[in-house]
Amino acid sequence: MCPAQVPYTRLLNDFRAETTADSNDNHLGLLESITINTLTGSHRTMMSQLVNVYQKTGLSKLPIPRNDYLADSINTQRLRAHYPALGSIKRGHIALFTGCASEVFDKKTLHDAIFILQHCGFELSIPSEQGCCGALDLHAGRKTAANELAEQNNAAFPAADYSAVITVASGCGASLARYDNPLAEKIYDIYDFIAPYLAELSFNKLDSSAWLHNPCSLKNTLSKGTDIAALLSHIEGLNINKFDSSQSCCGAAGSYMLQQPTIANQLREQLIKPVKQQPTQYLLSSNIGCAMHIRAGLKQASLNIEVLHPVSLLAQQLKASS
Repeated sequence: MCPAQVPYTRLLNDFRAETTADSNDNHLGLLESITINTLTGSHRTMMSQLVNVYQKTGLSKLPIPRNDYLADSINTQRLRAHYPALGSIKRGHIALFTGCASEVFDKKTLHDAIFILQHCGFELSIPSEQGCCGALDLHAGRKTAANELAEQNNAAFPAADYSAVITVASGCGASLARYDNPLAEKIYDIYDFIAPYLAELSFNKLDSSAWLHNPCSLKNTLSKGTDIAALLSHIEGLNINKFDSSQSCCGAAGSYMLQQPTIANQLREQLIKPVKQQPTQYLLSSNIGCAMHIRAGLKQASLNIEVLHPVSLLAQQLKASS
């Protein structure tokens, strides 16, 4: 949203729908097109299985450029439909929106988010009927398909069943929050949701440092103002490096990094300049597309920096109740 409250994103998506829906001019290669169509369609489980095989056979370790986007180890543990609240205080029943890319490439963040939410006192459900948020279809000009996903997701999360629907990928959350249906009113970014409860939890000390990246979708659309660095300060010993307040887009921008890789890589190079000058153990980012894009840049720069979602670091250091 621009400062004058012009719905820029909606105008841009409408323009894409008018100009690219019936065109093949989306600048995507065959592999990228197949991947996106599989992610957003009904074969996401099959793709998760293929990623698992790809990893176990060692193909993910080959010096192939596309492998730079992948974490060194991809969590393939299946998600359950229901998780109980943990701890002495039971605060309510919520749901988790998994997201198509996170479900395939970043189950670690999903499991870590569940772990934190349980210890904050929440019972949690993951409706199997949910689908992609629709962002990738909107970026491709497929507005009708995106609207169908919006209706599918609204039906998957009945308003009466859950007090909130939590998102961990800010790009997904921003898309869901723009829906023209009741689900939009239930969407919470995980930081905004857990902020009131973290002070009640205990975390192990971590003598380390991390760069904190704030995705455009989080800082411009989704966040209600929660200071992520303040949440991470619950981890004693962790030093947070922040990018300049004028930090530009990392270049990922949904499918933009696939459609316009040259420009996307130039933007990424600008972002990681200070990281090269002051390397840390971690780089933390709240959106899977940004995380994958930045990870590739760090690997190509021969920087041994682990890219994580901030929630994963909180989960890693949490002194869990028995």
